[in-house]
Amino acid sequence: MANLTLLILLALICCMPLRAQTRPTARIVLENALAELQSARSFRLSISQSGASYPLSIPIDGTNMLSATLQSADAQYISPNELHISAALQLFLTVTMDVYSLDNRQWISFPSGAPYFALPAFEGFDVNRLLARDDGITRVVANLQGLEMVATDAADMAHLRARSAGEMVSGLLFGFIEPGGEVEIDFWINADGRFARIEMLMLDTFAVAPNDPSRWHIAFSDYDGPREFAPPTTSN
Repeated sequence: MANLTLLILLALICCMPLRAQTRPTARIVLENALAELQSARSFRLSISQSGASYPLSIPIDGTNMLSATLQSADAQYISPNELHISAALQLFLTVTMDVYSLDNRQWISFPSGAPYFALPAFEGFDVNRLLARDDGITRVVANLQGLEMVATDAADMAHLRARSAGEMVSGLLFGFIEPGGEVEIDFWINADGRFARIEMLMLDTFAVAPNDPSRWHIAFSDYDGPREFAPPTTSN
């Protein structure tokens, strides 16, 4: 009789539906990705802009501003305080340059490959702000509105969406843009929990380009990879 009772209990347990595994919330997924970014020894960024033109404002001598349109930019961040950017900008023609930043100091190679020379500091720019606990991308994540999980695809890449005040997202592009209104932000998180890309829809551009508003695209790759640039000797 005892054996029969045991068999019945085992049969009942086997027939019980498995409780669905609880999936992490959008907030937890995003904050975990942020923690991974902050702990990385290095990572690469690829930045591009599509849709209606959205000019950058770049200080060139500490006072005067240069208006330019970004064609492409590739950067590598080295923890805790180095950033190297190779960029192609559209002025009256396309120009290329490399910018090396150490803390709040910058050196430029213009055009790319030319000797570096020191620049007056970009106002408010400091590499340390990018991943600071109360600034940069951390500030953006902490102040998002309406964060939701849009989808998780077959490869377990999570897609999240939220809105942010324009002044919050300026730090995601190193302070070179100043959105005049709200920004819709999409985040894609890899299966390993790290950022894959961020896309920002500049809602203030619908007024002038309703069919093709401005979007910024930031792709992350090569986490913890080796240094891929040589700092200028003037930085020592």
